[in-house]
Amino acid sequence: MKPSLFFWLSLLGILAACQSKSPAPKETNAVAKTIAETAAVKDTLTPPKIQDSVSVIVNEDTRTLNWTEINIDFMANCLNPFLASKRIKSDCTGCDKIMFSFSFVVDGQGKIQSALKEGENISCTGMSETDKKKLEDEILVYMKKQVLPASFYNITYKGSLGFILKC
Repeated sequence: MKPSLFFWLSLLGILAACQSKSPAPKETNAVAKTIAETAAVKDTLTPPKIQDSVSVIVNEDTRTLNWTEINIDFMANCLNPFLASKRIKSDCTGCDKIMFSFSFVVDGQGKIQSALKEGENISCTGMSETDKKKLEDEILVYMKKQVLPASFYNITYKGSLGFILKC
């Protein structure tokens, strides 16, 4: 073998041995740090867990059923006694609709903190404007005494109270 070839092969072997025993270069640490930082940023960008849509629909359905019960109770214990005191019959000839729409702000215990009348739909010949105002006041007093079910806790609920007959 030629001495120059032997020299170059020996030198190459020594360099390879030195490379394998030396510590990792600083650029490798910088690359590892950049990868870790990128992973940390990626973790902060992951979207929050979205609430199960099925439970939201169940809550709305429960609230709707509860409101139907509240309206039935309202009619039996507030509206019908008021109409009876004014000698008004709810039928298709003289009184076929009495409907009030409200926004109720409900606290964490189911108590109505405030109520705002948003509209009314009344077709009742035997009821004067004074009677309508008295009925509205009675509705507010009645509803503020109620404790609403848990499906209404800590929300603002828009609901209607009364009836519309299909004549």
